[in-house]
Amino acid sequence: DRRVQRPKNPKKQNKLYSGKRKATTRKNIVIADEKRKILFLSPTKSGRRHDKRLLDKIGVENIPPEVTAWADTGFMGLQKTHPNIQMPAKGTKKKPLTQSERENNKLVSHFRVKVEHAICGIKRLRAVTDVYRNHKPNFDDKLMLLSAGIWNYHLQMAPVLVSG
Repeated sequence: DRRVQRPKNPKKQNKLYSGKRKATTRKNIVIADEKRKILFLSPTKSGRRHDKRLLDKIGVENIPPEVTAWADTGFMGLQKTHPNIQMPAKGTKKKPLTQSERENNKLVSHFRVKVEHAICGIKRLRAVTDVYRNHKPNFDDKLMLLSAGIWNYHLQMAPVLVSG
């Protein structure tokens, strides 16, 4: 989720308002590998939409079944469409997590943190982090693609810079 300037039009406000963030936002879905490289960046959509619903519209049929997908709890129900998915377990007050579920959650978070680092790499470009105030149509998509490309280029060039 990235914050955007609040529109004056009430319909646009309602479309962009994310109750989770309590702000007007836009969002993308990011798929990254274990080396933090951005493999996929979805088109920018309004912050009101749920992550799972966005992913369903995009489609995950392209992910081979032998590939393990490490997802967060925002993608509950993905197990029905992708057979090889790892997701943290949720506990409740009446039914807390068992020790084995906690250990499994640690394992999932070990892999999930790589994606979070990739997202932070995208946000190193401050134009993505700060409140987006540009009114040009589809420019935020270009900005996200540019930021992801710079991050992937940084990862590609990092070993060369260190050894040279």
